[in-house]
Amino acid sequence: MSQGRTQPTTDSGRPLLHTPTPLLYSASMSKLAGCNVWLKLENMQPTQSFKIRGLGYVCIKAALEQNAKRFVAVGDSNAALAVAYSGRRLGVPVTIFVPCVVQSSTVRAKIELEGANVQEGGRTIKDAYEAACVFVRQTDGAILVDKADDAAAIAGNATIVAEINVQLQHQAPAAIITTVGSGGLLSGLITGLNRCHWQQVPVIAVETHNTNSFQQALLFDSTHSSDSETAADVGSDGPAEQIKIPLRPSLLPPLDDDADVDTKLSLGGKALLTRSESENVAMYLSRVRLSSDTTRTAVEPTVATCLQSGSICPSALELSRAHPVVPVSVSEAMAVEACRRFLDDHQLLIEIGSAAALSIVGKRLVHQIIPDLGSDDHVVVIVTGGANISFDRLDSCRQRFPYPAPIIAKSGHEIFMRMSDSALSATGSAQNSSTMCAASPASLLLSASPAQL
Repeated sequence: MSQGRTQPTTDSGRPLLHTPTPLLYSASMSKLAGCNVWLKLENMQPTQSFKIRGLGYVCIKAALEQNAKRFVAVGDSNAALAVAYSGRRLGVPVTIFVPCVVQSSTVRAKIELEGANVQEGGRTIKDAYEAACVFVRQTDGAILVDKADDAAAIAGNATIVAEINVQLQHQAPAAIITTVGSGGLLSGLITGLNRCHWQQVPVIAVETHNTNSFQQALLFDSTHSSDSETAADVGSDGPAEQIKIPLRPSLLPPLDDDADVDTKLSLGGKALLTRSESENVAMYLSRVRLSSDTTRTAVEPTVATCLQSGSICPSALELSRAHPVVPVSVSEAMAVEACRRFLDDHQLLIEIGSAAALSIVGKRLVHQIIPDLGSDDHVVVIVTGGANISFDRLDSCRQRFPYPAPIIAKSGHEIFMRMSDSALSATGSAQNSSTMCAASPASLLLSASPAQL
């Protein structure tokens, strides 16, 4: 098992800002799942999340190849924390723009601890992003770090699989379970699997019901839908990169206030931005799941804040069409329970959104997705981590949801419900959620193409 290092290593002569993370065998989860469950502990990174891998690569490239004199990021998020940490390690000043919020932020305090200059840019994320764009334009050598599917970011995230390959002694796992936000991590994992010649290893991509942008993107085939508008279409004649935003609600019944991606951007007014900057604002807002009211504040009605995204980066959708990917969404109650159990079993506290992936194992759903999973098989769960968590926050969330949580999960048009460990129901149609089916439709998912889900 690789041990984490506190000093950067080198890769082709370049410094690395992330550290190799342990692959921990979980006896408790292995007993529940009936197979060997391994935990890739990205919460052990210096910024407590996987974000430092991809964004660390982006910052290194910007510093060495673009002679960046200042890094700029938006939001008090794990991504911004990774940029702040990267800047401190590389000796590059960092400015983070955040909207004005009343609540204190755990992540913001850590960003400031890294020495970044935090500036408040208006009341909304849109305001903050616009302020960041203006700042970059007016500041010599400033670079905005915000692309989840940058080639360097994908390459950085792919190092997770390279480490797993060595840690499992080059034995392919039966599956990799991960959470999905905007898709940068998923892109990196699939890229890493391809590099290891593990093209047959399925990825179970987990979201919560109210942050299920990836599953909706696959359902709507959003990159080709004729009745959707691209974020780049706003004030544009059609740039090369286009991120589609579905303009219709989910076809599935709402569970835990499913993500409403009825997102039609209207910037309005005259901003102090160039056309290119306006396009970037539109793309950014689509990624942070902005509703039709572009004046909303940074506070979101979900406990899985790290999974929020209004659209998925094109690379994730493209790679998912050629690789076995099973999209699954779970309830917030399941994620909270998994977070609590992870703390009890392993004495590690992670963000609730990150724990959504653990619920697939903790609630024994993994066998519904991979029916032929054997006791000698290995399943790897990516513990993405996250700094936006505390004991008080977890306790507050625990009091909001039932414990133990009933299973309410869905994949494509299939909905799975289990009120106890001995009863499982799976509906074959979202229109007939009360019908009991003898066979688990999840067994068909691995043979179905994402376009069919």
